[in-house]
Amino acid sequence: MEEFPEVSKKVSEDDTHKFSRSEFILSFAVALLAFGFVRFVLFNPTGFITTGLYIAIITSVIIFLKKKKFRISGINRFIAVILYLFSTVFSITDNNFIKILDVVFLFGTGAYFIYSVTAQKNQLERFLPFAMIKALLEYPFSKFGIQSKVIKSAVRSSGFGKNLAMIFAGLLITVPVTAVVTSLLMSADSNFSDMLTGFADRFAYGNTGILIAQILIAIPCSHYLFGMIYSNVSREGLNVLDEEYCKSSIADMRFMNNLIIYTAVTPLCFLYVLFFISQAGYFLSAFGGNLPEGYSYAVYARKGFFELFAVSLINLGVISITNIIAKNGGKNKPLTLKIYSITLCIFTLVLIATAISKMVMYIGEYGLTQLRVYTTWFMILCALIFVLIIIKQIYFNFRIEKWGMIFFTAMFGILCFSRPDALIAKYNIEMYNSGRLEELDTSAIIEMSDDAVLEYIRSHPDIQDIQPREDYEKYNISSLILNSCIES
Repeated sequence: MEEFPEVSKKVSEDDTHKFSRSEFILSFAVALLAFGFVRFVLFNPTGFITTGLYIAIITSVIIFLKKKKFRISGINRFIAVILYLFSTVFSITDNNFIKILDVVFLFGTGAYFIYSVTAQKNQLERFLPFAMIKALLEYPFSKFGIQSKVIKSAVRSSGFGKNLAMIFAGLLITVPVTAVVTSLLMSADSNFSDMLTGFADRFAYGNTGILIAQILIAIPCSHYLFGMIYSNVSREGLNVLDEEYCKSSIADMRFMNNLIIYTAVTPLCFLYVLFFISQAGYFLSAFGGNLPEGYSYAVYARKGFFELFAVSLINLGVISITNIIAKNGGKNKPLTLKIYSITLCIFTLVLIATAISKMVMYIGEYGLTQLRVYTTWFMILCALIFVLIIIKQIYFNFRIEKWGMIFFTAMFGILCFSRPDALIAKYNIEMYNSGRLEELDTSAIIEMSDDAVLEYIRSHPDIQDIQPREDYEKYNISSLILNSCIES
């Protein structure tokens, strides 16, 4: 390993470790990239710039890992492709909610990528929740302060610290002289005074304050990111994930006698049977596209949908908890517990199918909105999860974490790359033009992101009441095209 000359740090009371040149370079690169992350992700996702920033972060990490001689397996190459692919979301959509979700997705996936490469994994971690805890929390915070030591050592070794101190001393000396001269010049010339006053108004009170806040936030972000990379790469004193420990931890959670669980879940299953019998004409009418007597489409769909949505989430929690705490579970899970789990899954799938059918009726009558799209998407995702749970009950060796991540990534990709706001606007406009929608809510379309506004302008090329927005420093495809349309 190439050593940076004359540089060392204390790892323990009587042990020293030398940093490599690549670690010094990485520490400064991470500091710059962390500031870019705060400025162009946390404060304002700008589109092309944010995409470029993520590509730079991913590429820098890969180069550093290759420099450290880590082999990138097939699964990790696939994860890297996913990271690059979802980095483009910021450039293709102006939907801030989608961007926020994408930030969370990239953050978690990126952390796991570093963990998986340095742990030399050839497949997705079997105990994925344990791995994510280590990748996101334990490893990064175990080396949270290491970046300061790296930079401090680099400054001392290069003599840069002395030069920086002399520059700072010179600035301190010139401040009073510069202040006096500036005051005299401002008094002598009004144009010069106006120029400096405008400069101060623009930078000192507004942008400079935001810039200082961004720098202060970037410092802990930089330490966290560098700690994540360094801890995984150096692996000094690292508490490596052990499958036996994971198995014993899960076994410790199994304290509930199975008979108690059966007794608790039986009334719930019986309740669902009664529910389907008593409400069949009301809740299941959605499958035939029929509206029950005395209900409007709005009341029928809204009431039934969100009730069934809540019940589905409760059932997911019940199934998860019972399978975790059951004393006889895991590989030795008895047939009775499997039957209860499958029964609850089937009931929930019927509820989800009913809820989605009702929402389809509602959309066919009133069009799309963001809430309708997001909740329907989430219900479909839940349905896929329940199907995977059923398969897991039948085949114990089924890799539910692997297929769960595959389905989630695919569904999340559909949500991001379909550009929901553009889809909503286009669908509603087509429904209105075909006469299936009585009124087009123009204000709702304009209040959405530039994705929707662009679709509206494309369908109404002669429109004159769309004004340029104040936040056109976003530089994504929709915003740039929309700005061009408005200006022309």
